[in-house]
Amino acid sequence: MRLAYTWVGDENAPLRCFATHGVLGAGHNLRSFVRRLLSQRPDFRFALVDLRLHGKSLDAAPPHTLEACVDDFLELEAELGVPDVVLGHSLGGKVALAYAARVAQRLASGDARSPRQVWALDSDPGAQVPEASHQVKQVLAAALFASVPAVSRDAVVSSLMSQGLSSGLANWLATNLELGPAGYVWKLDFEAIEELLADYFTRDLWPFLGQVSRGELYAPELHLVVAQNSDRWSGDMRERASELGHSQFVRVHPLQNSGHWVHVDNPEGLAEILLAHLPAAP
Repeated sequence: MRLAYTWVGDENAPLRCFATHGVLGAGHNLRSFVRRLLSQRPDFRFALVDLRLHGKSLDAAPPHTLEACVDDFLELEAELGVPDVVLGHSLGGKVALAYAARVAQRLASGDARSPRQVWALDSDPGAQVPEASHQVKQVLAAALFASVPAVSRDAVVSSLMSQGLSSGLANWLATNLELGPAGYVWKLDFEAIEELLADYFTRDLWPFLGQVSRGELYAPELHLVVAQNSDRWSGDMRERASELGHSQFVRVHPLQNSGHWVHVDNPEGLAEILLAHLPAAP
C-alpha cells in the first residue's frame, strides 16, 4: 500500500531518513524529537511515516504481517528513493530490522541499493508470548472496552483511565478518535492491528542479527537502542543484545534514565546517541 508520510526538514538537505512509530501511534509522534535532531543536523530531511493501519495509512489490504509492512516500505522506496537512514520505535523498530533483512537479501542478489544505517529504538527483535499484563495488550483491551460512540474525547479518556491507563497514555490513545455522525469513534481497525501484532510477536530476527554481527551477511549498519528501565527486555535479551554489540556491524546503545518511550523519557540522551553515530553527508 502507499504509506502516508510527512516531511520535516529542508527539501534540499542531502540526507534522507524514514522515521516511524510504535503500535497505535503515528509518524507525528516523533516530530518533536526529529526537530531536536534537525537543530544539530540540518543536513537531514525526515519522512515521518505512518505504518499500515495507523495514522493516515488506513486502507491496507490483508494480510497484516511484518513482511507486509516491509513491502510497504519498499513501495515507499520506489516513490521517494532509498533513504540513508531508517529509524523506528518499538513496532516500527522491528519493521525497520525486518526491512534491513530484506535489504540484505537484495544485496546478496547483486542489487546494491541500501540504506547506510537502520536504527531500532527499544524494539525487541525476538519472538515472544506476551502475557495479558503486557502494556500493548492492556491498551488494546482498554480501547476495545471503551464506550464509543462518545459525546466527547474527554469521555473516552475518562473511560480509558478508569481501566488503569495513565492520563498521558489515555490522552495519547485518544488521538486515534474521530468525530462521526453519532459521536467520537475509533478510526483504527483494532482486529486488523491484533492480526499484525500476532505476527509481530512470532517473528524472530535474532538469527538475522547474529549473521550480520558475525559478518556472514552484508546488511546496512544496524543500531539497537536499549532503554535502561524498559519493560520490553528481559535480562537474557539484554545480555544477548550486549553480546551482539561487540561486533563492528551491529551496535548496541544503552539509554540511561528511560523507559520504553525513549523519545519522551530521555530525548536528550537519545539525541546524543544518534548525533554521535548518524552518517555524514556524502
